[in-house]
Amino acid sequence: MFRRIARLSALVLTLLLGLPGLFALAPQTVAAEIAPLERTWDYRWGDSPVAPDGTPLWTQTSEEGAWIAIDFPSNPPGRGGRGNIWYRVTLPPLDWRDPALFIFSVDTIVEVYLDGQLLYHHGTFSAEGRGEFAGWPWHLIPLPRDAGGKKLYFRVFSDYKDIGLWGELLLGERIDLLQRILAQSVERLITSGFSLLIAILALIFAPLERDRRGFGAIALFSFASGSMLLSGAQAALLIVNRPLLWEFLGAGGYYLIPVAIALLLEQWLRPDRSWLLVMIRRLHLAYLFGALALAGLGWISLANTYPVFDLLFAITLPIMMLPALRLARAGTLEQQLILAAVALLALLLMLDMAVAHNLLPWTQVPLNWGVLAFSLAIVLISVRHFASTQRELALLNTSLETQVAARTAELERLAQAEATRARLLEMENRKAAELEALIARVQSCDRLAETEQVLSDSLPGLCTPLPGAFYRVGTAVDNSEPRATWGQPVPDLRESLAAPTPGPESARDSVNTDTLETSRVWPLRLRYEHPQLGRTDFGLLLVRSPADGTATESIHTIHLWWRILERAVEKINLALSLLALQEELRDLSYQDGLTGLKNRRFLDQVLAREIALAERQRSSLSLVICDVDHFKQFNDNHGHAAGDAALRQVATQLSQAFRNTDLVCRFGGEEFVVLMPGASLTSARERGETLRTMVAAEPIQFQDQILRPVTLSVGIASYPEPVTNPSTLMVRADQALYRAKQAGRDRVELAG
Repeated sequence: MFRRIARLSALVLTLLLGLPGLFALAPQTVAAEIAPLERTWDYRWGDSPVAPDGTPLWTQTSEEGAWIAIDFPSNPPGRGGRGNIWYRVTLPPLDWRDPALFIFSVDTIVEVYLDGQLLYHHGTFSAEGRGEFAGWPWHLIPLPRDAGGKKLYFRVFSDYKDIGLWGELLLGERIDLLQRILAQSVERLITSGFSLLIAILALIFAPLERDRRGFGAIALFSFASGSMLLSGAQAALLIVNRPLLWEFLGAGGYYLIPVAIALLLEQWLRPDRSWLLVMIRRLHLAYLFGALALAGLGWISLANTYPVFDLLFAITLPIMMLPALRLARAGTLEQQLILAAVALLALLLMLDMAVAHNLLPWTQVPLNWGVLAFSLAIVLISVRHFASTQRELALLNTSLETQVAARTAELERLAQAEATRARLLEMENRKAAELEALIARVQSCDRLAETEQVLSDSLPGLCTPLPGAFYRVGTAVDNSEPRATWGQPVPDLRESLAAPTPGPESARDSVNTDTLETSRVWPLRLRYEHPQLGRTDFGLLLVRSPADGTATESIHTIHLWWRILERAVEKINLALSLLALQEELRDLSYQDGLTGLKNRRFLDQVLAREIALAERQRSSLSLVICDVDHFKQFNDNHGHAAGDAALRQVATQLSQAFRNTDLVCRFGGEEFVVLMPGASLTSARERGETLRTMVAAEPIQFQDQILRPVTLSVGIASYPEPVTNPSTLMVRADQALYRAKQAGRDRVELAG
């Protein structure tokens, strides 16, 4: 997926960088065919009376004294709150086959007359000469070829702060003007498409990442800026000729930009500044929905929402950006790139705002530069993260290969030992069946502790015809003797085998001192390979030879049996080693490495069993979900090592706050889950409050530092009251946790 994103980004970047060369020739080929309408204009306040045939009288009578000259048909002096005005201009000779007049925009609706005939209109005039806002599109007015030297009249109404024509006024061939519109729109269209693609990808990846809020802010900023840029592209009207629809889309994107900026900065600035960003974000969200809703209902004009927003944005933008300037030095590379792109777009928006309010001469501000800079910053960050991930994967592969090689070497050593023992199998035929049965019983055990009884029952019989007994490490020979240890000399243990041919129970009986001097005892040690501790002692097999070798077996036969027992013990040791490895792997698969608590896998298995048991017995079952508040900020402020120390301390407090019968698990990240069989909602709440108070009161100890305590948000659900379906305990507890966070954190919420 990352490779596809990188390739797509490279393709779009290539297109964007090639656009100047691709369209450089287009304006040059049409430059001679397009000319600005640089003429002296006249204006006249008010609206024209209408002749009986519906023709405005001002287009038929000169009344030169009533008309006032003006350089450009926009915002004449002395408006005085009036909304109607007329402009006129004498057209130059039209040396074009299909002449047309291009107007960048009009405030806000207009009718164009030539020779008293309506030539073009935008918006609808009422009988009183007024009308509703219909958007700010460009206008391409076709002109008759014989219109040169004639007067062109413009009837304008505006309840906006500006009144009249705005931007560029160009004459030329209609097809050339359309080509110019397309050439000037391509960069905006591609840049907006690239930005919207970034928004879609961010939304797709957000559920897969821990930093969902950051991805959401990036998606929102890309969507807002891309929508604003798309609606401002002149060629958009050639796709869908709905000016007011594009205005609503552009206004929504424009009004969303400060919301996205606030979301981006909230996760970077200190918590004491976050409340201010939250207030600004909510203020702009309220304005966004309020302005668009009122304009959509027709209660206000969408055009009149822009000046209020511009003033609000001009105030809140410095408030948001000035505290973020410290990120230019202290922030990460990603933060610096995104902040620079946001600052560039904000600067361009301020310049565009100044042009719109006539504070700067008219020009087309390249907003697409700012949007493109943000999109490219996201692409660069993605590529950088991809390279970092590849390096980490390479290191991980190397580490895994080393571990596999070590494990393989260990298994090869054990396999070689097994091969050596296999060559002696023909000497062990008489005991093969017993030994295999013993090994099978050992392997059927789940844990090493269970094998003690198995070995005590079976090893004496395996030693027959020689007397033998098994002693576990640390087992006392009798009540008068110290516990047997490997440091003890063998003669101290001989008296346990004085009785002839001890059985499974007599192997631990008192000694018979009458035959002690005539016996010889050989010890065999049972050991296993522990995955972490290495070779570990497990027990001792003591075998006694008779005083008179001819009484039972010859000396040669005794030594042969001794060698057989040695190899048998080796097999038992191998079985114990495999069992120890399985036991360790089982424990590791159910244990969280950082906190020592059980992990989510273990919880999933136990939870299903406890739910079935509670449902069958109609017994109480409570589930508690705890989440460390603002843990990411704690990590950002103190580092991940301090965060790990905080998690370990919270895990210890969890074990202290809950019962031994409760199951405490680390669910993932900074989230913990406690399963409380037999606990009611009241009991679970008391434990949850105890835990929350304990965590909030104890500072974090980290490397001789005392850091501020963390707090917990806790959600609790209990069966059968109030949750009647035990299978929904996790969902209901998670919902309660969400309410706890929404209500301000550091609190306990119950499933309702």
